[in-house]
Amino acid sequence: MIDYKALYDDQLKVWDDFRERVAQLDSIELRKFDMGSYSIYAQYNPARAVSSGAKLDAKTIANRKCFLCESNRPTIQEGIKLDEQFTLLVNPFPILKGHMTIPIKEHKAQEILPYIGSFISFCKELPSHTLLYNGPQCGASAPDHLHFQAVLKGQLPFESELAIVKTRVLSECKEGKMEEFLNYGRKCIHIQSEKANLTQSYFEQLYKQLQMLSGTEEEPKMNLFGFYEKGDWHLFVFPRKKHRPTQFFEEGEGYKMISPGAIDVAGILVLPRRKDFDELTKDVIEDVFKQVCY
Repeated sequence: MIDYKALYDDQLKVWDDFRERVAQLDSIELRKFDMGSYSIYAQYNPARAVSSGAKLDAKTIANRKCFLCESNRPTIQEGIKLDEQFTLLVNPFPILKGHMTIPIKEHKAQEILPYIGSFISFCKELPSHTLLYNGPQCGASAPDHLHFQAVLKGQLPFESELAIVKTRVLSECKEGKMEEFLNYGRKCIHIQSEKANLTQSYFEQLYKQLQMLSGTEEEPKMNLFGFYEKGDWHLFVFPRKKHRPTQFFEEGEGYKMISPGAIDVAGILVLPRRKDFDELTKDVIEDVFKQVCY
């Protein structure tokens, strides 16, 4: 198991900006929306304006320095080597407590299929955390550099809703199952198994099905979560239609800085602007999920 806390505490001691942003999490504003069979929280987080509003076209990405490459990271930022490829870092712009980033050493594009085994392995290596992956067109602020993220368990709404949400079994065997959440406002597929290889096999089967659905050989749009609990691996796949809703591209009063990534589809809409936070309604939430998710 990886001792993330030693790294986290050491960075808090020496990195003033990081320490200040972590302290701000204790007073962050939240609004809860009861959507019937599930809940959505809105989080007012001005520090995320740069990430939420970032241009992600190929030209813009190519013309900026990659902040996940070791040579471009702040000199004060340290990490823990997870294996020969991946390093554990604190996220200097945290959304939730214990927020970590796990970039690959090599500068290469965001893609999950060749690295799903590493993702599953890290779930067990970091038992205190829930891991997440943003697809390159589904909220990744660095789609040109493969990385995962992790947040302390118990903060994402779907984690507690797993015990109460109605499900439909898609595939099942003695050592695991794959099921979908029902009446959840957006599609979520849950994979559970006591075997790492079966967990991976289920994911690969789902990946191929989503490719067929999208009609392309490219990576299907998705957000992925995973954790290890009581001898079982759990993966949660949220298939996506697109990254941003029409409100993001409106002009004038119709504009809303809503740019859903993994944490948003998990049930915490991160809103950098006060106006969007104050004016958010259930109808807007439902409309956004209808646009960006299946």
